[in-house]
Amino acid sequence: MPDQFSERRSSNRVALITGSAKRLGRAIALGLAEDGFDLALHYNSSADEVGMLCEEIEKLGRRTVILSADLADLEATSALVEKASTSLGPLSLLINNASLFEQDSLGSLTAESYRRLTDINLAAPMFLMQAFAAQASLPAEASIINMLDQQMAAPSPAFFSYAVAKIGLDGATHLAAFELAPRIRVNGIAPGLVLPSWMQSDEKHRSRQSMMPLGEGLGPDDIVKAVRYLVGARQVTGQVITVDSGQSLIGPGNSKLSPGTKA
Repeated sequence: MPDQFSERRSSNRVALITGSAKRLGRAIALGLAEDGFDLALHYNSSADEVGMLCEEIEKLGRRTVILSADLADLEATSALVEKASTSLGPLSLLINNASLFEQDSLGSLTAESYRRLTDINLAAPMFLMQAFAAQASLPAEASIINMLDQQMAAPSPAFFSYAVAKIGLDGATHLAAFELAPRIRVNGIAPGLVLPSWMQSDEKHRSRQSMMPLGEGLGPDDIVKAVRYLVGARQVTGQVITVDSGQSLIGPGNSKLSPGTKA
């Protein structure tokens, strides 16, 4: 009787993860590799990090391909699906994880800053969903997971273009789920205070986590568990799982929580 690992290998599941080199993307990639996925690892500027991740995944017995693209280049972005499937076979899972988290406001944004933030955070995931759905040979139980943001329940105008894009991606998640059913399931995950942002020290991050109803402890493994659930939840589509230690229960009126808490 084959062991669990052999059964996983025979499934030949293939996932493309954008922004896979660091932070949540890295954790998700390793989790999927442990579950028997071969991985197409997208990165933009983190060449060294994605190389080390590739080595870790291949030690688990999984195949990998490394793909570089600036997601603001929508033509290059759409080509990622074909490149990944050519190397590893038809994709059964797409995880739109990459994002650009930068400040601007309605008063300060420019056409260039708005386009870059919305191209990377909204347009790129949409065109990747389009390319994923257009695969000539689509595996059974294909699915897409879009990484959203718990803060969009009460977005800050200090991150205007970022918020517009993430709110748009939430809507696109629901629309795509409706259009692509029953061939492809489309869901989202909205993380809370998982990792410190570029605006925070580790101490400040832990302090903010401690204000949550469930307290400190939210980490990348909790997001990986949500990914695993959605991958296996065959009757779930058009849903967003919020993983935030109860932050959404506090509401926007809590003045102790300020912007800059991106996962």
